[in-house]
Amino acid sequence: MPDQKKSILLVEDANFFARITVSEIERAGPYHVTTVKTYAQAEEILDEGKLNPFLALVDLTLPDAPDGEVVDLTIDAGLPTIVFSGRFDQRTRRSILKKGIVDYVLKDSPASLGYLGGLVSRVDRNFSTKVLLVDDSSQARAFLKKRLQLYCLNVLTATSGQDVLEVLQQNPDIKLLIIDDSLPGASGFEMITQIRRTHSSNTLAVIGISSKDDPALTAKFLKSGANDFLKKSCTPEELLLRVSQNLNQLDRIAELTEMAHRDPMTGLFNRRHLYDVVDKLHKTQTRAGKEMRYAMIDIDRFKQINDRFGHETGDNLIISVAHRISDLLPSNGVAIRIGGDEFCVALPGIDEPTAKQFLSELRSSMPVTDPGNGEHTFAPTISVGLSSGSDDTLGSALRVADRCLYRAKKSGRNRVVTSSALTVDVV
Repeated sequence: MPDQKKSILLVEDANFFARITVSEIERAGPYHVTTVKTYAQAEEILDEGKLNPFLALVDLTLPDAPDGEVVDLTIDAGLPTIVFSGRFDQRTRRSILKKGIVDYVLKDSPASLGYLGGLVSRVDRNFSTKVLLVDDSSQARAFLKKRLQLYCLNVLTATSGQDVLEVLQQNPDIKLLIIDDSLPGASGFEMITQIRRTHSSNTLAVIGISSKDDPALTAKFLKSGANDFLKKSCTPEELLLRVSQNLNQLDRIAELTEMAHRDPMTGLFNRRHLYDVVDKLHKTQTRAGKEMRYAMIDIDRFKQINDRFGHETGDNLIISVAHRISDLLPSNGVAIRIGGDEFCVALPGIDEPTAKQFLSELRSSMPVTDPGNGEHTFAPTISVGLSSGSDDTLGSALRVADRCLYRAKKSGRNRVVTSSALTVDVV
């Protein structure tokens, strides 16, 4: 299996710091760290073109480059660069920050290693993260955009409230909105209030910005629905920290939501996802005049399997069927474990012949099951009921699919029954 780890270049001449840095970074995510000790080695490995790192971590003081020359090397190579150094004086720090690095991190405590690991992970995720920057000042907009791009964010821009709404509609995956308080037409506060009607703070973070020195602005932004507030004069580190903090919070909420919507045993979605998310999809499909079919799937004689071979075998069978559903699932289908040995598959925009083909292939390819003693194997079967695709609500569609599933059971099991005149389709 090919290595899926992303490559990082570490330029560090101290063996101890190199070891603990590699350990922290590789614990932070799917990363492989290549370590070199000198400027010459870094130059050689970049010239070879075999490594292709997405990020560089560099020390400022190297045996053959004592004054931070390696920073110019990695930046000129197009690599986002994080400086991790024990040197700290304001002059050096300001000089290095001006070169366009991601951040300047001191080797002053164990906490700095933890921060470094989190920063690497954040930069990695930033490559696929969209940010909308809203400011009618071309100079301020260009300045902030450049800063945000240094953190590897995908930055979109707008100059007015109307632009904001259009860009958000065209890019529903925008995760962060940075908006000035003074805009032509509607103010930044008014726009945030309007945006919050359709965009939750759990999916879109908003940071208000202003060039004004008014202590009341923070409260005003927060009361309007913003998550945070920054002055335009803030330092690059503060901008990075606030942006990262808000994005990390969104990612954590998304992770918890994903966990709450997944069945822990099979990895499929669960009933909560069906009634929270698929229900909304059903309404969208219905409004657009598109079909939305549901297949209810049940393992035949599952109680007998449990009674004869034990619950461990039953659980393994449920997992195997779930994996088979996932393997064959159409690209836009949604697989759900309803509970026990019952599954539901939502099939948006898929016509009946295509749905029947998928379900018939699924029915005819159930895994041969070994209870684990090596003496007996059995081939389980499933029964399936398929709704019509034209039901107005999720509830009515599931009831139709359930009736078809009941007919499949009553008429002999191991078959697909569709709602079209409740015809029995045995393939």
